[in-house]
Amino acid sequence: MVETEVLVVGGGPAGVISALTAAKMGKKVILIDSKPYEEIGNKVCGDALNLAPATFLEEKLGIEKPHGEEVAENVEHLIFKTTKADFPIQGDGYVLNRHPYGQRLLETAEEYGVEVRTETKAIKAITDADTVIGAVVQDKRNKETYEIKALVTIDCSGRNFQIRRTLPKDEFPLLEKEMEKRDVAVSYREIIKLKNQDHPYHNKIFLIYREEIPEPGYFWVFSKGEKRLNVGIGWFLEPRMRGMKQHFWEVLHKYYYPPDSYEVEDKGGYTIPTRYPMTNAVASGFLTAGDAAFHVNPLSAEGHGPALTAGYYAGKAASEAIETNDVSENQLWQYNVDVMNHFGLSHTKVQLFTEALRRIKVSGVEFLLKRKILNKEQFIDLHAGKQLGFFGTLKIAIKSFPRYGILLQLSKIVKGAQYYEKLFAEYPDNPDDYPAWQTQFETKMEEVRGVK
Repeated sequence: MVETEVLVVGGGPAGVISALTAAKMGKKVILIDSKPYEEIGNKVCGDALNLAPATFLEEKLGIEKPHGEEVAENVEHLIFKTTKADFPIQGDGYVLNRHPYGQRLLETAEEYGVEVRTETKAIKAITDADTVIGAVVQDKRNKETYEIKALVTIDCSGRNFQIRRTLPKDEFPLLEKEMEKRDVAVSYREIIKLKNQDHPYHNKIFLIYREEIPEPGYFWVFSKGEKRLNVGIGWFLEPRMRGMKQHFWEVLHKYYYPPDSYEVEDKGGYTIPTRYPMTNAVASGFLTAGDAAFHVNPLSAEGHGPALTAGYYAGKAASEAIETNDVSENQLWQYNVDVMNHFGLSHTKVQLFTEALRRIKVSGVEFLLKRKILNKEQFIDLHAGKQLGFFGTLKIAIKSFPRYGILLQLSKIVKGAQYYEKLFAEYPDNPDDYPAWQTQFETKMEEVRGVK
């Protein structure tokens, strides 16, 4: 058996920043990851990173923003595109070379004293009544299984959330234990290098909606530097659809680059949770962050930035709880408050927007953009869940004739956003008041998503 103050499961962005933060605050930290050391930070997805989280880490932890070989391209715009129209949204950030950036964060964590145990996978949580006290882990090299006891365990194990899923339901009633198939996106992407000409996609990320792509889903294109592109396709796991690679090649070769015009440098598929965040991500002795806590943007599927941000809050909450000699659910609750205030509301609003897109489909998106039913400012406001105003709504109603179903979906976004703004302003500061708040949240979300 091994003992520590903080155990972090997973060496992705949320895990490394959780560990780094706690270590910088003077805590003894063990970070485990199932990969070899040199592979930590290397991931099929997660190349895009907004500027705001990088700035946040620099301000809070003094971690320098991505630079040098870590950056394949700077990003200026995110562009929604259909066959008939496109709509740019300002979006400063980076296209990363993920591996060197992840390795730098890992090395920085070690400099602050984090003990990194590689090729070590989590098996299950260890609990004592209603408190998490560590995890059973296995060294993949010699198959040795042993326990790591910790005052606080932080689950950053990604889409499989290995610690949270093994917690007894009756002892942790406020924690979600499962993820619905409708909240999982499946994707396939390739990094390609053009043989001759450069490409026209510099400084932009395109999310492209086409009739050939099963709905709801999109094709994406963004630059990885001169003559290099990240191209991919994704849609939700449910309803179940097959032929992802075939759809990918059909779109890529028909509309962009024929097979003989490029070479493939890397390829792979992955699944990712794309849903509003867990509204409670703590229990006594336990926190969860990143993909394991559904911290991915529900529309763009960008999870790197939220993971970094949540990782900081998790490491901070764990450290402060240990300093007070109280790792109870109540003491760790501030982590929930921080995450909900930082991006919980905004991601919930984006969920509303995503649900509307699922219903109006590609033809509806094209109708909105081509007929200029929404101008740029209104589109951005709608994406953010802001009020459009009476006259703006009236103009949309007139332009939407005869497709008033689209207007209904836009109305649901605005009304839902207003509801959640009020609800999140009343997010509880303690776990005792959470069940009543959660009931209100889920009732409205089920209504928006068509469950009720």
